[in-house]
Amino acid sequence: MKQVTIMSSVHPWNDTRIFHREAVSLANAGYAVTLYAIESNRKYQNEITNLTVKTLPKKSKLKRFQTWFRLHHIARKSQASIVHLHDPELLPLGYFLQKFHKKQVVFDMHEDFPAVLQSKKIAKHAFAKPILRFVAYVEKKMLQKVSAVVFAEAYYKENYQDVLTKQVDIYNYPFLQEPMSVPKYEIPTLVYAGAIHEIRGFKEMLDVARLLKMAGHTFQILIIGQVPTRLETYASDFQRKHGLEQEIKLIGRVDLSQLMTYYAKSHIGLALLHPVGNYLRSLPTKIFEYMSFSLPYVLSDFEAYQELATSTSSGIAVDAEKPHEIAKQIQFLLKHPEEQKRLGENGYMYHQVKFNWATQEQRLSKLYQSILEEK
Repeated sequence: MKQVTIMSSVHPWNDTRIFHREAVSLANAGYAVTLYAIESNRKYQNEITNLTVKTLPKKSKLKRFQTWFRLHHIARKSQASIVHLHDPELLPLGYFLQKFHKKQVVFDMHEDFPAVLQSKKIAKHAFAKPILRFVAYVEKKMLQKVSAVVFAEAYYKENYQDVLTKQVDIYNYPFLQEPMSVPKYEIPTLVYAGAIHEIRGFKEMLDVARLLKMAGHTFQILIIGQVPTRLETYASDFQRKHGLEQEIKLIGRVDLSQLMTYYAKSHIGLALLHPVGNYLRSLPTKIFEYMSFSLPYVLSDFEAYQELATSTSSGIAVDAEKPHEIAKQIQFLLKHPEEQKRLGENGYMYHQVKFNWATQEQRLSKLYQSILEEK
């Protein structure tokens, strides 16, 4: 049985893409998979045949180099046929493993790395520009040495047309979802799931709750994900000030199975990202998850987002930095349940025929087969 080692120094072991999709798919395909990733609030129960999980302690940014050295040692000693890496900071590790230790390395690109660098505060300083150009240059040189690069979004590869390494798009589509026999919440429920940050619309969601309550609506907003302490404090103060303790629920991070239940019981999905570099063209995974549960959604009006919502007729695009506009569209959906139903049904239809993991699982399997055949 061919061995595969998957590694992340940033993501929790039960990350949806890394564990639930790629690791499980490879294990089901007959590979002996060992996943090294960061510990989370859940323990792996060895419930997947051929899949072993080894957790690593979460380190501060200043100490993460300790994790890199540990992963390098593990990968170098491993008998794995393929080492699959998931973070930009592990690319040097992949370079050394492939070049000096003759490992077959797959680098999985989750984000538009050049755009992320440009969005950092330091990028605004003149002295940073040559440094960022150098980092981009080194990144491409290292990518030239690995066996394959996986892009989570099609447009990512526009930055790497001069990189000759094998490239494949494997999108973050959800598993093909059959309708769940779970009753909806008794009151209209808005849901957001994902990373929690100002630029992901956290404060706008709170303000939308204030506006909906002022307009006399009965509702609740479920915000699912790990909330930073500063935003948890902000939310608590905001709730007390506006009497929103019952309307705004901070759920925290949950595992995929729990998340699916929250989706099934909710009515409208939210994806109110700000117009920041990496977000403008990178479609949020949560949109496809909403579609898989027949949830209409309200999302940012970036060109790529608006095109998806319009072409599938499954959601509504708004200016995500204007809570009054967001609240207006949500009120429209709350007052027109037949429109909610129509948009949700359209989204689910596209989920069934196009936006589901089965189509991407085939690409992952073919990529691994091609790497092993060339070895």
